[in-house]
Amino acid sequence: MNFVERITGMITKPDETTKDIAKEPRIEEGLMVVGVYMIFSILAAYFSFSRVRYTGSIQGIEASTLAMYMMLGGVIGAIITVLIGWPIITGVAHVLSMFFGADGKFYPNMLTLIGYTAIPLIIVTIISIALTLMMPVTVYDFSQGMQAAKATYGNPITILSTIVSLLGSIWTAYMMFYAVKNGEKLDAKGALIVVGLLFIANLLLTFGSVILALLM
Repeated sequence: MNFVERITGMITKPDETTKDIAKEPRIEEGLMVVGVYMIFSILAAYFSFSRVRYTGSIQGIEASTLAMYMMLGGVIGAIITVLIGWPIITGVAHVLSMFFGADGKFYPNMLTLIGYTAIPLIIVTIISIALTLMMPVTVYDFSQGMQAAKATYGNPITILSTIVSLLGSIWTAYMMFYAVKNGEKLDAKGALIVVGLLFIANLLLTFGSVILALLM
């Protein structure tokens, strides 16, 4: 399969496609998919902060300064999360797979396969950007603390975006199941346990703060 066929194949026939990638891993393709995801993640972070007008202050630091730091942090965080997250997730999946008798290679096989599983995240991020641009400009008052965060997370479009992100995570886990099964040469049960553990960890890291803000 060529690069385009692998992209479409990951969506339409992930089992067959991951077998093909495992036989002939091309790390530059995985890097390209992850790179595109990183670009859209940066745009998502930028647009997310641009749709909010910040007021108030924290310990004498004005809202405009805090907003600038938050935007820079969001953009830099997107870059670091994607670039560092890729090998970390691959490494964790590889180590966990060893407990089930894995016979795969971290590089380039698994690194390429896990890179391809970012395809759903690209689609989800594009949808999230579109939803963000539909939002009216909202006001976030730093002096209100968690109440301001709760109001932001309670926005209908924010809730819809969170649901879309959750669906994207499920889709990614579905692709990752085949990536781990065929890349590490595991049976379905072993691959399911490995991906299940990664999925639960992702939910806690990604949506934990949202749930906490809504409960408080």
